[in-house]
Amino acid sequence: MARTVTLALALLLAALAAGPVPAAAGGVRIVIGGTPFPHTGHPRHVHRHPGRVIIAPRPVYLAPRTCWAPGGFTHQWVPQSQVYYAWVPGHYNTDALWVEGHYAPQVFPSGYWQPIWIEGRWVAC
Repeated sequence: MARTVTLALALLLAALAAGPVPAAAGGVRIVIGGTPFPHTGHPRHVHRHPGRVIIAPRPVYLAPRTCWAPGGFTHQWVPQSQVYYAWVPGHYNTDALWVEGHYAPQVFPSGYWQPIWIEGRWVAC
């Protein structure tokens, strides 16, 4: 057995001392230091890094308490406007020209309150 180990070490030293030799067709090439291609796939062992593990508490989320507010009626303003024609008597304008009497449109804003139903909803208590 010692002879086999000695022979293997001698062959290894001879291969290392000779340096890399290009492989011929059908020849054998020994690559020392890994393949020139990147390793793909999953690693076969896990590297464990020494260090401390910091455990932070999970955040607690709080929401305000909510209550159901039933629906009900309220009022909403509905705007309206009416146009009527008023008589404007003849007069002189700012350029000192006479303007004959005529009917001019006038806008009368108005409106009314309309009852509407408001649906029930969740509100803060």
